[in-house]
Amino acid sequence: MMNESNTLTTTIFTGNSNHDIIKDPPTPSVISWTTDDVAKWLASLNLSKFIDKFCTENGIDGLTLLLMKEDDLKQSPLSIKRLCDIKKLWYHIRLLQCKHNDFYSNFDNETAKHNHSSLSPTHLLETNFHNTQCSCHINKEKTVFKTLKGEKRKTFASFIYALIIGIWTSFIMVVVHNRVPNVQKYPPLPDLFLDNIPRISWAFAVSEFLIVVMGTAFLLILMFHKYWIVILRRFFALGGTIFFLRSITMLVTSLSVPGPHLECIPEQYGTTREIFSRWLQIFIFQGLSIHGIRSCGDYMFSGHTVMLTLLNHCITEYTTSDFYVIHLLSWFCNIFGMVLILAAHEHYSIDVFIAFFLTSRLFLYYHSLANNAVLHSVSDNRLSIWFPMFSYFEKNIQCMVPNVFRIPWPLSLIYSNTDDQEATNSIAEFNNDKSNRQRKQQ
Repeated sequence: MMNESNTLTTTIFTGNSNHDIIKDPPTPSVISWTTDDVAKWLASLNLSKFIDKFCTENGIDGLTLLLMKEDDLKQSPLSIKRLCDIKKLWYHIRLLQCKHNDFYSNFDNETAKHNHSSLSPTHLLETNFHNTQCSCHINKEKTVFKTLKGEKRKTFASFIYALIIGIWTSFIMVVVHNRVPNVQKYPPLPDLFLDNIPRISWAFAVSEFLIVVMGTAFLLILMFHKYWIVILRRFFALGGTIFFLRSITMLVTSLSVPGPHLECIPEQYGTTREIFSRWLQIFIFQGLSIHGIRSCGDYMFSGHTVMLTLLNHCITEYTTSDFYVIHLLSWFCNIFGMVLILAAHEHYSIDVFIAFFLTSRLFLYYHSLANNAVLHSVSDNRLSIWFPMFSYFEKNIQCMVPNVFRIPWPLSLIYSNTDDQEATNSIAEFNNDKSNRQRKQQ
């Protein structure tokens, strides 16, 4: 790329037989480029054969480059035939557009911003070109938040909301355990899956291990994601809401145990100290059997499936398509974990199905509302009336949160120093090469 981009001496055909030798690169601001600057730019990319078509025949200047689309290269009057040439030209044009992303902020078309139209070069943000990312991500953050004020406070509020729901759900699990139906009087309900699949004793522990693995992966994503504060807030809001619904469903109806292997005997409520002790154990260890917690009666619906599904959707939503292997593994853990829960006969099939459906639908609906720019307008009060918590958490988010990763602190200090040193060395090397070329020319 260096050899290609630094080849600045070439012949340009302007008119019938006039030849100009170009030795200087075009000026930095693309918007102010003339047709001569565009010619210099094409020459520096070893694309001199298109100078006549671009500059002489069609008078393409810098502003025209910023407004071009890929179809403009294919259609008349340019009508470039070779696919290789179209892709090369479009690649370099997109790089110019992305480096001047602030140019598109002059347009008041909000729909074009939020729908990632072909005019705005937003999809280039997900590429691996460091220089392109630097210029685009700075501008992108301005469009994500209307204002940064209060964002951390909202995330803390979502944490308190999830914490209160966790305390409430743990207490309800103590209540439903004390009123679980006696297995001798109320045998397990008929279930198509449980009645035909033999029980695997270790399957439930493996499903909990998968939850721990996916939770660790999600924490790593949060650590490196630029907009982790929004992701964490949404995770707390969705998790708290789903577990609150779960606490209501298991409180209003007590299902019989799904298998005779579960030694679930209704207990007396006991003293306040005993109730508090059982509640504290469930809350601290999050009801995981690998920590020795055994709870009964909390069947409708599966909390383990909720965590598997929510973590899966967060991992796949907030990583780019380059992480396709992680996406496949995440979905595998989600589906396989649900099968293990059923294989352990710890939940009815309907518990697992409803948990997966409800969690995935709420995740989809929440993000569909959050990514709909029209619903965030000041004149539209429907969200604040019907979904006040959502409106509070998302009112400053203007568009889909881009998946931008950065080096977290304190690693960013090491990374910045290394990056600065590399930049200094590159500039010094470039200046040395330039001096050597000038000596040879003299």
